[in-house]
Amino acid sequence: METARRYVELIGAEKVLAEGRKAFEAGDYRWAAQLLHSLVFADPEHREARELQADAYEQLGHQAEGPQWRGIYLTAAKELREGVQPARFATASADTVLAMPVDILFDFAAVHLAGDRAATADLRIGFRITDLDETWTMWVRHGVLNARKGASGTAGLTVAGPRAGLAGVLLGQDVPGAAAEGDGRLLEEYRALLDAFDPDFPVVTP
Repeated sequence: METARRYVELIGAEKVLAEGRKAFEAGDYRWAAQLLHSLVFADPEHREARELQADAYEQLGHQAEGPQWRGIYLTAAKELREGVQPARFATASADTVLAMPVDILFDFAAVHLAGDRAATADLRIGFRITDLDETWTMWVRHGVLNARKGASGTAGLTVAGPRAGLAGVLLGQDVPGAAAEGDGRLLEEYRALLDAFDPDFPVVTP
């Protein structure tokens, strides 16, 4: 935001807006969006700049051949016009998580690990997945979560339960009925290393 503010202060808000409009009218939508990006970040409440940048992104969306880029551009245009809207559905629903293979469940949990808080952590937890008759070992070290199939004699805690329970434990939830043997503090230490994601974040606005 500071860079955008200084650019606009140097060039002038009206000049940036005028050049953005000129680029838009010439069909140079990418340059128009780039110019207006600085103005929107310097002054997020500048309605005219937001609307014009939204128009530029909308045109880029209409021109995009790939559906991914089309979606990105049109999402940006919608955000500029309407602000950040609450998510209407959860992409990581319970059904989605429970359908994941066990190795992917651990990968999913690893994404939620706060690397900075986990930088000095050194813990190892075993899991007995009763409905699959599988044993896994998870460890957190140097800010990274890893897991492998099989038991480890160095695990300070072993948690036993069905795969649904494993998913809950990995995501930091209380799971009634899950049996634990060993140092229960390791589970609390692990939970403290997890981040909760906010899906309602800005894409193209400050």
